[in-house]
Amino acid sequence: MTRRPRLFAALLARARKVLRAGRPAARPAEDPASLPPSHLGDPRAIYAFAAQVVGQSLAWQGSYRAAAASLRDVPLDWTPPPVRLLLMSNLAQWQLCAGDLEAARRLLPDLDEERAPASVRPLVRGARAAVLVRTGDAEGALALVGRSDGERDEPSEVRQRYRITRAHALAARGELAAARAELRRVVDDVGVDELCRWVPAGGPARAAMIELIDEG
Repeated sequence: MTRRPRLFAALLARARKVLRAGRPAARPAEDPASLPPSHLGDPRAIYAFAAQVVGQSLAWQGSYRAAAASLRDVPLDWTPPPVRLLLMSNLAQWQLCAGDLEAARRLLPDLDEERAPASVRPLVRGARAAVLVRTGDAEGALALVGRSDGERDEPSEVRQRYRITRAHALAARGELAAARAELRRVVDDVGVDELCRWVPAGGPARAAMIELIDEG
């Protein structure tokens, strides 16, 4: 299993734990479909998760536009609230990699970590930072991911994407040596594959990413 499937499996396991721990919402007898899914067996939730799996598979293959389309068309109300922002975070990342910056920007109001369960807040924060840095707010992105590892208590599953976003923010500020150092940490930890996955999203540190990839 590659690193990316392990990352998604870990995050999805956390989301399921949050969902199971919540109390099922009381549904009006006359309209059982009027509220968002409250359990994993709800057909709408199954559809939303299936769309996420399809999208993730397409993203692994580099088909980011198709990946975004698979999730974008799922009605938000079909996604259980505890995992809604997890899926929105993935959608934002795929839209960035597809080059659809405006679509990613439109998700910013939804990428609010305060509305997310604690288990998925680091991913939501990282997705918001990635959108901010790609749409010109390097300072806002840096405030979210911090200037160094652990400053925002991020778990290891999202550390590499925090480093890449931090590198973009630092490059935008003209701190090119610091940006390259962040990317070097990514390569030293997990190799160049992680950089390859995020090159399509572009950003101020893209040239440094390509240089490190070429160096191997």
